[in-house]
Amino acid sequence: MRHVRLVILAVAVLCLIGKGLLDKTVRAQSLTAELEAEGAASLASAARERGNAVRGAILFPQQVIGCANCHAPGGKDLLGPDLGEMGPEATDVYLAEAMLYPSKVIRKEFKSVTVITRAGRKYAGRVIDRAGDNVVLRLIASDRRLITLPKREIEELVPNPKSSMPDGLVDQLTNRQQFLDLLKYMMEIKAAGPSRSTGELTPPAGGDVDAKLWGLVLLDEFQCAACHGNVAAKSSIPAKQAPKLAWAAGRINPNYIERFIAAPAQVKPGTTMPDAMGTLDTDARRAAAQEITHYLVSLGRVSHGDASFQMQPLDRAAAQRGSELFHSIGCVACHSPRGENGVERLPTRSVPLGKIEQKYNVNGLIAFLEDPHSVRPSGRMPNMQLSHWEAIDIAHYLLIKPSGQIEPVSSFRLDRTLAEKGKSQFRRLGCGQCHVDLINQDQSQRNDIQHSDRDYPSFANPPLAAVRTDQGCLSGNVGAWPRYDLDESQRSAMRDAIQREPTELTDRQQIALTLATYNCVTCHQRGELGGVSPERDEYFQTTNPNLGPQGRIPPRLTGVGAKLKPKWMRQVLVSGRTIRPYLLTRMPQYGADNVAHLVDLFQNVDRLPELTFAGFTDLKQMKKSGSELAGTGGLNCIACHTFQQRPAATMSSVDLTEMAERLHKNWFHRYMLDPQRLSTNTVMPSFWPGGRAIRKDILDGDTDLQVEAMWQYLLDGRQARSPRGLVRKPIELVARDEAVMLRRRYQGIGKRGIGVGYPNQINLAFDAEQMRLAMIWKGKFADPGGVWRSQGHGTVRPLGRDLFRFAVGPELDDAVNPWPVDEGRPPQHQFKGYDLDSLQRPILKYRFDSIDVEDYPIDVRDEAAGTVLIRRTLTFMSKRVRPNVLFRAATDPNIVSEDNGTFLIGKSLRIRIDDKHRGQIVKTPEGRQLRIPLDIGQGKSTLVIEYAW
Repeated sequence: MRHVRLVILAVAVLCLIGKGLLDKTVRAQSLTAELEAEGAASLASAARERGNAVRGAILFPQQVIGCANCHAPGGKDLLGPDLGEMGPEATDVYLAEAMLYPSKVIRKEFKSVTVITRAGRKYAGRVIDRAGDNVVLRLIASDRRLITLPKREIEELVPNPKSSMPDGLVDQLTNRQQFLDLLKYMMEIKAAGPSRSTGELTPPAGGDVDAKLWGLVLLDEFQCAACHGNVAAKSSIPAKQAPKLAWAAGRINPNYIERFIAAPAQVKPGTTMPDAMGTLDTDARRAAAQEITHYLVSLGRVSHGDASFQMQPLDRAAAQRGSELFHSIGCVACHSPRGENGVERLPTRSVPLGKIEQKYNVNGLIAFLEDPHSVRPSGRMPNMQLSHWEAIDIAHYLLIKPSGQIEPVSSFRLDRTLAEKGKSQFRRLGCGQCHVDLINQDQSQRNDIQHSDRDYPSFANPPLAAVRTDQGCLSGNVGAWPRYDLDESQRSAMRDAIQREPTELTDRQQIALTLATYNCVTCHQRGELGGVSPERDEYFQTTNPNLGPQGRIPPRLTGVGAKLKPKWMRQVLVSGRTIRPYLLTRMPQYGADNVAHLVDLFQNVDRLPELTFAGFTDLKQMKKSGSELAGTGGLNCIACHTFQQRPAATMSSVDLTEMAERLHKNWFHRYMLDPQRLSTNTVMPSFWPGGRAIRKDILDGDTDLQVEAMWQYLLDGRQARSPRGLVRKPIELVARDEAVMLRRRYQGIGKRGIGVGYPNQINLAFDAEQMRLAMIWKGKFADPGGVWRSQGHGTVRPLGRDLFRFAVGPELDDAVNPWPVDEGRPPQHQFKGYDLDSLQRPILKYRFDSIDVEDYPIDVRDEAAGTVLIRRTLTFMSKRVRPNVLFRAATDPNIVSEDNGTFLIGKSLRIRIDDKHRGQIVKTPEGRQLRIPLDIGQGKSTLVIEYAW
């Protein structure tokens, strides 16, 4: 047993050595003690001779030692001095001693204090400003934020005898060489002097949302324009729409609907839904709520069939996973974090969820989480881009009770008479002013409760500018008007907005208004507006702590228009493109109609002075120099940055090959010279401190030429030549006696890819976002190194040969009204999971419209031909006849029909369709397309397709 323990210990030590977490020699004393014994003068001399400034530059910002947190070049009001601005006293030996003995010499302006308040709280930090009535303090705590304390609240201010730089910090380094590298880089910063100015480096900020702008946000949130028209100011933001009520049937508990209609603010405090029945007594109110509920349920039966509401069982394991997701991916940026018993921890500063377990069943909440804009098109509840499995887990978490019991459901039977009365009540109470989806419903719906536009008359309300703000909705009194759950500060802001002269908002105001409307400011900071609040900070996490705050906090929007090109910005806002896989908080999607206007606004407002860039004559040589700088023999950019989706060795920051596609050249040049000034708290090293190049052997040490060479090299994007040191040995997943499956991101598929390697050396990848076969190939299966080396956020690389890619877009679709293909999720399609057969081959399950599909691809050996093919059996199950369905089998410029239902796709792929179906070759803008027309009958039917190549 003792021998086993020794072996385990030895293996553990070797693993730590391999990861660089332990030096390869086990020390009897700390690194600090070893270096102190050698002496500062000897270390300074060794650093001059053998230190590597590039490696030191990479170490300088890493959070394990965190030098840049307090000494960032160009930093302002930090805990420690800017090394480039230190005087002649900062010799090489002085710098070495400062690292080993932080408290030996502390400059007066950088001495720390402890502030004790009259309430007994203690704050340790550096005093930045004590003029006037306040003391501004830079905290020593982990976030190192600035705080302002009124002097009247301070009991005592005590000087600290020790430096804010902790003793033994050098022990966080691996070995003596790292100390020498770091010291050499600090020498370079000192020698370079103050940061080189490139003009105004901080673009105009967004500013605060003033009271009148905040009032406009509230006028929109409470949909005042639905009755009064919006004439307070012209905004780029589309008017908020109320939820689509026909969706609710079968998904929301009818008993909850009835209680909510009767008393909105009581059932869900903080709701924007008004009480429209202020003049009704208790009995009349209860009756009207019951009648409207029956009316709404009747509408649901038309829109999506059987609308009976049933509770599904809850899974405690799924709820646990859902809790982790809810508190990490960004849900709690708007909604309150919840305790173990489901109690909201921050109810007063959060968007309320109410008693959500009384409202939804599991299936209803899953449907809402997967596609919130189908119900709430105005984007206030954004699409968090959840996978189907994630939506399931979060739904279980939000609906489960601490006891595990399911919310009881009272029986409900639709009463057509009550529904008819409910339609009249809905009209009489003015519900259609906001819920316009019912007005626009197609009158050809098969429903015995008919309605038309005349059922929803326009109410004679004064325009907003003519409203008397001390009466009606803003009075707080009960009367023949909607009563909103408003506090006095909200009423005051809305009155200010109504009483302002109708004016065009400036671009800057439009930005601030949009960011406030969609709550972007709970994650992003723009100037002094917004940012992550201290009470929510702990919920913003990262997969790589080495990246520091920028690895877990969403990027600042200050000057974002000067940074990002408009095309890229639109892809982020509208198409969900992301580049920060280490950031657990997700960028939500609000809908193109709601936020696309921000692209032009940011570009118009955020400007930087133009620079003159270095000229050159030999483009080929410039790109070669750029490649040299990016590689391990230059500035070693690939140590921290992904390249062509291949993860870096240390932290896998944003992909180098996307830089030129994303960034304005003007911004890139400035950022290279002074990263901290444009991106506070970045871990990006400064390789040109003070404007002086560290690598003087490349392009003669010309700073501007080196930065220009990097830019010219990066302009090649994904086609850029691989820099030195990038290529690493691949990892191979092997299918032996059973299939191997890997659910991860694949190139051209996205994060919902499902790769399958079959024992017969044939492979496929399925896109569970768009329900399509995405690619097939032969030979070796896949290299998961891109995923495994980047905490699950990289890309799987198919190995093998003869890879064939299929076009984007769902294979199964409506022949009359097909989905306009893009990179998103088709609205009528839903992935439902998979089963595995005895050989671990997946049976993929998904749904299109009313059709349930089981998609079962297997590997088949064709003994006669001596080849292996994929046979795919699709089983369709439908409760009713569904005509006019098509199956897109392939798209290619060259498709030729052969014998026996076989089609040649391109030069080598042959697709054979079973005898029950016939393929058609159709010309499309993308090329020729092989389609299989389908009329899905009631019950079960099949389609068999074979792929041989």
